[in-house]
Amino acid sequence: MTDFAFPRCSRLLNAGDYRTVFNGAKVKVSDKHLLILACPNQLSRPRVGLVIAKKHVRLATQRNRVKRLIRESFRLLQHELPDLDIVVLARPGLGKLDNPALDQLLQQSWKRLRKYHARYRTNAS
Repeated sequence: MTDFAFPRCSRLLNAGDYRTVFNGAKVKVSDKHLLILACPNQLSRPRVGLVIAKKHVRLATQRNRVKRLIRESFRLLQHELPDLDIVVLARPGLGKLDNPALDQLLQQSWKRLRKYHARYRTNAS
């Protein structure tokens, strides 16, 4: 049975974890509203961290909604993602997307992340 929990070990928790991803991002997925950076980890599961700046998503309620939807999307698809440390960064206009549009954007981004990671792994070998 697949575990759909979102425990602490599935999150990037400190500045060092984020710094590792920012400095060593091997996989990048870019969109008008979203940027995803990822680098391989030595764990048996993917981890995610969020950077949702007030500059790009002004209202706290919108930032909280965006973070909640990203975490939920990751939680449901984490068993399909490769073992990566992932940082999701907001770009201007992300807070203006409604929930279905944001969910669709996230689904496409996770799919592209898997595809780019597979391409990176074949090129690195």
